[in-house]
Amino acid sequence: MMLAVNFTPERLSLLKLLGLLTKSQIKVVAEEEKTETVGKLLGLSDDEIAEIAANKVETSETKVHEDMGEDEALEPVTKEALILCGFDNKAVNLLLDGIRRGRLKSVPLKAMVTPNNISWTIDTILQELAKEHAYFHKKR
Repeated sequence: MMLAVNFTPERLSLLKLLGLLTKSQIKVVAEEEKTETVGKLLGLSDDEIAEIAANKVETSETKVHEDMGEDEALEPVTKEALILCGFDNKAVNLLLDGIRRGRLKSVPLKAMVTPNNISWTIDTILQELAKEHAYFHKKR
């Protein structure tokens, strides 16, 4: 499944074609759903989310958002984002290749669901992705 955030209707229809290519469902995340967790939007119960989150690995790189409200003062992220769940390497490569070669050309923010981010809100994961995107583009 793909969670699609901040897509225009036209670009969403292009993404849906790629969903057919990768045999994956697409859930459009509405503005009012951005305060929900990634796991909830994937249709998981609180118990299932907790069980998956229990497998997270804490390192200095992954230890973010001890206080989940820390990004509330930041500007909302309006760039397009894809959050992928259940994709193997082959499907990810097929999707990314389809984006690059197709009419979408680019989706700036992308993430895989992990035990570390499954309990984050969409707003939180967008902030993290935007920070990473800015960091890697500064390095170029």
